[in-house]
Amino acid sequence: MDILQLIANGIPAGVMYSLVALCIVLIHNGTNVVHFGYGDQITFAAYLVVIAQTLFGAPLWLAIASSVVISALFGLFIYLAILAPIRKTPLLVQVIATLAIGTALREGMRAFMGPDPWPFPALVAPRIFNLSGVFITSANVAAVAIAVIITVALFVFFKVSKYGQAIIAACENAKGASIVGISVTKVFASIWIVASVLAAVSAILMAPVVTLSPDMGLIAIKGFCAAVLGGFTSLPGAIVGGILLGLIETTAGYYISTAAKDVVAYGVLIAVVIFMPQGLFGKAQLKKV
Repeated sequence: MDILQLIANGIPAGVMYSLVALCIVLIHNGTNVVHFGYGDQITFAAYLVVIAQTLFGAPLWLAIASSVVISALFGLFIYLAILAPIRKTPLLVQVIATLAIGTALREGMRAFMGPDPWPFPALVAPRIFNLSGVFITSANVAAVAIAVIITVALFVFFKVSKYGQAIIAACENAKGASIVGISVTKVFASIWIVASVLAAVSAILMAPVVTLSPDMGLIAIKGFCAAVLGGFTSLPGAIVGGILLGLIETTAGYYISTAAKDVVAYGVLIAVVIFMPQGLFGKAQLKKV
């Protein structure tokens, strides 16, 4: 297989990992919580589209809009009802809470929708483009284009808008931000809303490509790998880490075997944790003891 074809196959998977990693890092930087149930939030958003179409007969655009709105409200509920009250508890308590959220979502979807896969509507008509011998599907083109647009919009929001800058300030120093009049509670709630909206977007991009089942959220493990590879505190690092992981997986799948893709991805994660724990773009932190 030509190297360009490997890149064309690896980048679409990489941008999906990047979106997941971006949200995981955003939540972690803003609220100091590692959300282990984020993958199940993505799956929940995908099922919302299917439920709106199959049970209520909604057109695709309305089903997607409903999924985005409900996901945003659900993210706000998670923060206000569950994580805000335990914000000052030990980290282990918060980790267990996010694991419980994810497990409850996954098993609830399994009970309501069944364990069998569900078909998910494609955003674009299936086509294959031949660009000088490099084959690209319309689904991959759409996924990459949407992911790039959202990522650019997100970075512009953080760099240009006053509210985006307030979020960055609260992420860097919550106490200092509150002293200058920034409502840290509102900022944290906004982070959860943004991350939950992006969970719906990720679901809409992933579900047509991968199998929609209650276990689809396990793909978030790749998002965690990408976040660790990028540095776990760096938003640009999350994007680079996701794309690199997608390329590494694709290359391993071709030159070794498709069964080795996950092994190689997790091997990279272990190597980064051992030999470069700050990741590609993370910064080593010094703590007084």
